Amino acid sequence: KIPHFISSDPTGPGGSPLPQSRPSQPSSDTSSIMPGFYSVWCGECTACCQGTVGQVVEEIASPYTKARPRMRDFVTALKQCAGVECPDCDSNQPLLKLFDLHFPELRIYRSGTIQTSPGVEEIQGSPTEYYRTVGAMIALLAAYVYTTGDEELALDICTGGNRGPMSKDKVPGKFINLGNKPDEFQKFCDTFAMGMKTEEDWWAMLVFLAIHDVGKSDQFRHRVNQILSPNKRTDDHDRVLALALLEPELLEELMPSVRRLGPERIQRIADGFATNFQLPQLGQGEIAVLSLRGLIALPKTRVLDGTLTAYLYHSIFDIAGAACNEKFIWPLAISPVYSGFSQSMEDLIVRLSGEGKPDERSLYYDFLYNNFKKAYPEFEENTFRALCDSRLFRDETGLVMLRILALTRNMYKNPGALLSHLSLSFQTLVNEMAGNARGPQIMLYYGPDMLRMGLGKDMDDESGENLRQALGGMEHLYRMIRSRLENQTAEYQFELNVNPIVVKIKEAGANWQGGSALYNLCTSATFSCNEFLTEGLIKLP
Repeated sequence: KIPHFISSDPTGPGGSPLPQSRPSQPSSDTSSIMPGFYSVWCGECTACCQGTVGQVVEEIASPYTKARPRMRDFVTALKQCAGVECPDCDSNQPLLKLFDLHFPELRIYRSGTIQTSPGVEEIQGSPTEYYRTVGAMIALLAAYVYTTGDEELALDICTGGNRGPMSKDKVPGKFINLGNKPDEFQKFCDTFAMGMKTEEDWWAMLVFLAIHDVGKSDQFRHRVNQILSPNKRTDDHDRVLALALLEPELLEELMPSVRRLGPERIQRIADGFATNFQLPQLGQGEIAVLSLRGLIALPKTRVLDGTLTAYLYHSIFDIAGAACNEKFIWPLAISPVYSGFSQSMEDLIVRLSGEGKPDERSLYYDFLYNNFKKAYPEFEENTFRALCDSRLFRDETGLVMLRILALTRNMYKNPGALLSHLSLSFQTLVNEMAGNARGPQIMLYYGPDMLRMGLGKDMDDESGENLRQALGGMEHLYRMIRSRLENQTAEYQFELNVNPIVVKIKEAGANWQGGSALYNLCTSATFSCNEFLTEGLIKLP
């Protein structure tokens, strides 16, 4: 027999029985089965699960027949690890086992294939996303530890030990590792804790982090799409998770720890993911304009009740866990993320809480404008500000200027050349990046790395020729994708993964020839698409 693709919680909060739904019939198509997930209440499953498989069932069943642990139980297990100074895989096992027992969803990250970025999949069974997720959860625990009064331990968890260039005594770590800026870490923890009023709030956020990237699993997406109507099926990680959260059958089957949170908390998590919004990519000018629509459509009650705040904070904890692995499970708190993103979050929430609803272009423009003004004060005052009196300029050339400069982290030094190029030579690029094109809008995934690194050393670019060549390469990529999407009328974000170009730039090292080399690489590229025509991957000769 083939075990059901299911792992169900037999009880709700406080041990109350949950409605029992009939499991689907075993399928003869093993491609839709994720090994390691079994029902703890299904007679067929328990009958066929012997030996190792039976042990899995027992482990999954154990925490769901008892009350969940307290946050301090996880802190106790955390303290029993060897710590950041002497990392030891064996000493981490009690903590990892506690995570695994109480968050069965974590097994999804180590089953089958995981899509880490558009068009790219981990080796089957790779633990990369598992440890990234565990690292995010530990980052949250560090914030909780801080609120209990153990500030030294909390800071050490997120900043101490040998972290290579990000260590407190190395470059760039000595400038951005929050171990050297404890006041910033304190402010972050205090601000975040304001929204965590009860033990249940902390627990719900831990659950949130445990499931936040399960949409990367090919098997998870396949299973969700199986029960969705054709017009709702998607390969988008966040959207497929938001849809799964609203399906009781899938909650019982795939996300038992979420199922126990109760209807209101589940709805709030689903509403957050339904925005399909990525804060880090907004700050870099990377996401398409229409990606802000979900954020703008969020009811104001959800902006004010902490739903949006929790969703935005999860990005911070996720980035903190990005470098975690089997040997070093400790997250990293750096100033641009913990402090920079926190301030950006506050600005967004204030804007969305005000009277009326901002439109997507204005929200994007305003979000990028402050950093632009700081980076180019003279140009902003003498040239750009007057141009912005025109709404047409703001929504098109002005917005695209801010996005392109943000892609370079505002490190490019000749904004006047960029203004001239966009005004005279690159109307297709302006239309695409301003969100004026018909049908899907295109996002260049890894676009910030491609442009910033692709420009090479000549960021002063007095003639503007270096940037002109780079923009020509970018425009070619947009034209190439648009020709493939010309019959698509639905409005959604198409993500083109340009990381293969970034890899080539890195391989060239000091021999990289700047914008002209980027142009040549872009114009020689082809790409592949997924079946949904929602994402693609650059192919180089």
